[in-house]
Amino acid sequence: MNLQGSVHVAPDTETLFEALGETLMSSALDAVEQRGVFHAALSGGGTPEPFYIRLLTDPKFRLIPWAKTHLWIVDERCVPEDHEKSNIKMIREALSDHAGIPADQVHAMPVLADDPAGDYEDQLSKAFDMIPADGVPQLDWVLLGMGGDCHTASLFPESPALTSTRWIDTNDGEKVVPPPRVTMTYPLINAAREVAVLAVGSGKTAALTRVADQMASGKPDITHIPISGIAGRNLTWYLDNAAAG
Repeated sequence: MNLQGSVHVAPDTETLFEALGETLMSSALDAVEQRGVFHAALSGGGTPEPFYIRLLTDPKFRLIPWAKTHLWIVDERCVPEDHEKSNIKMIREALSDHAGIPADQVHAMPVLADDPAGDYEDQLSKAFDMIPADGVPQLDWVLLGMGGDCHTASLFPESPALTSTRWIDTNDGEKVVPPPRVTMTYPLINAAREVAVLAVGSGKTAALTRVADQMASGKPDITHIPISGIAGRNLTWYLDNAAAG
């Protein structure tokens, strides 16, 4: 597939999760060695949940420096943190509550605040010792998913946040699956040192084909295929055989 960045295809999800976990661990160890801290942004949903559990239960990943890790949320529905659809609820239950990450290093999106995007941007500003000259924090590792409509994070087709120049923004509209969302935007995601897109199952093949066909044209179409706007400096697609077709 003509996908921007590199593509890693594995025969099944367990093999895929192993490769993805090794990438995360390597990124974390390098970040801690070079800067003393690892900043990772995670996505919610059913696809990554077993991966998060694998990170805790597989001895291969015992060297991940959780105590020096800051966990950020890629996007969140505007629901309470104990809601069954809350991404932070899943991530806490599957990973962060059991990994030894200090509570103040797990950054939930304050989606019910008056200015959730601004509040989360403030958290980012305070957590990073130095913001680069281009004015965007540089996350070490970002894990994204992709919907059947080719959305990623909460960047949905034909939605206002697609053109946002902020790090974090709210998003709503006809194509945004309710309730309204708070999301990382292209400027923040694309500034990350590493971006991984996880897509598994035959249900993703049609969307991946749309993305590949669009990239073959030589330019992204963020309006209709939002994930085509992800162009991080080190972007890797992690697919199982079923998704890759």
